[in-house]
Amino acid sequence: MVNANEWLNEKIPMNQRAQATGLWIYRQCQRGHTTYQNGCNYCIDKNNTLISPQYQFHSTLLEGELDLNDFINLQSLDINGGQQNLTSLKIDKCNKLTSLRINNDNNPVSILSKPLITDRDRSKVQVEKLTNIIRNIKGLGLSDIKLATKKMEEENLEYQVTVIKSKLTEDCQLWLETLLEAQREVLQNDNAFARKQLEKIKKRLSNELTAEKIQELLGKIVEINELEVQLNNLKIQENQ
Repeated sequence: MVNANEWLNEKIPMNQRAQATGLWIYRQCQRGHTTYQNGCNYCIDKNNTLISPQYQFHSTLLEGELDLNDFINLQSLDINGGQQNLTSLKIDKCNKLTSLRINNDNNPVSILSKPLITDRDRSKVQVEKLTNIIRNIKGLGLSDIKLATKKMEEENLEYQVTVIKSKLTEDCQLWLETLLEAQREVLQNDNAFARKQLEKIKKRLSNELTAEKIQELLGKIVEINELEVQLNNLKIQENQ
């Protein structure tokens, strides 16, 4: 068990915190070990397993105060797994936080925070973004519009995943992340093994999520990938 703020200072530098949108901290490793196991690479590697601006750490037990007020764009926070020993959590400056889940079995944790953003608030922000694009459409090129669309799709997917994660167990959260990664792998490197893995994970999650919900999430990945391909093609055309 480590001091929470000291751990944070070691793992995420101050100059990277404002960009962070997701922070997941798990007690167990990706193979499900709740205690350190010799020979397990996941137990050994406690560093971030996602790409900024999302951070995910495994095999981590924290104690004391955790101050996240530098994470001003944080949308999802999940501190999971029993035996966490936090006494205080500061998130009162995390004004964009939409999902918060804490499993702190040993002690009650004092949380200094503001109300979470509601779906209504989020819809209002999305409408404002679309309105801004429409108002400035004459000054925007096709690449700009595609890029703005892709960014909104990514934000919508991230929010949707965050909401779903808040209702799942820690194991199922990991399966959900693996599902999305498998879909990306299929789209980027289509092969029989990747497709087989995707179907296996879909079956594993079928008891937690409906087939329609799973397909909706996978469809979002497809849409974002198509926008990425279109953007790359436009860049090639512009450089010719």
